[in-house]
Amino acid sequence: MASKSQCLVIVSDSGESWSLNGDNQNSDDKNELLPSLLADGWKVESVTPGSGAKDDTSYWLVLISK
Repeated sequence: MASKSQCLVIVSDSGESWSLNGDNQNSDDKNELLPSLLADGWKVESVTPGSGAKDDTSYWLVLISK
């Protein structure tokens, strides 16, 4: 059985997303990392509750695998 590849992605409520590890999958355009990975066949495994207060930016940690 092949092992799954996993990646942790940080997503903000402003639409930006980037790799937690800052790995080579990171894009100069932060708006495209998560949509790009999902389009490439990655699947969401889990999402943490959002952080931040009413007037602050919220962030979610998304675990994806392929």
